[in-house]
Amino acid sequence: MEGPVNYPNEPESNPTVAHEETDADTRAITQFGIARALVLVLSQLGLWWLFNSFTRRESKLSPPVSVLVRAQAPTEPPEPKLQANPQSDMRMMREKEDTVLNHYGWVDPNHGVVRIPVDRALDLVAERGLPQFKATEPGAVGAKSAKVAATRPETRK
Repeated sequence: MEGPVNYPNEPESNPTVAHEETDADTRAITQFGIARALVLVLSQLGLWWLFNSFTRRESKLSPPVSVLVRAQAPTEPPEPKLQANPQSDMRMMREKEDTVLNHYGWVDPNHGVVRIPVDRALDLVAERGLPQFKATEPGAVGAKSAKVAATRPETRK
């Protein structure tokens, strides 16, 4: 005969294959996992029961809301309201600012006051210099402004 024959009902005998007996105890690890899952499920059930009992207790202790109060209750929350789409709001705000900064427009049509683009205003200031304003009468402005105007060299006589 040529060596031992292994039958399916008998364990395989191979002296070179083995494992260390002091490895982790799989039975203890499995029991710990099952116990942890049970604790988790029981704690969730306990919390569900606790919140239901709080809800029942609160509904018993709170007086019912009258029909008049429900009718007067606002249908929308008070101001300030949250933005539904902040990105769109920001884009619209920047477009409005861009229009104000980079396009011509009327500020006060009755007095002929217009708005010009910032780049054009900078070019005009570079060409012509800063505008010179006329001095105001000391009685027309507050006392503090009159003192400041009096100390400027262009307003001294």
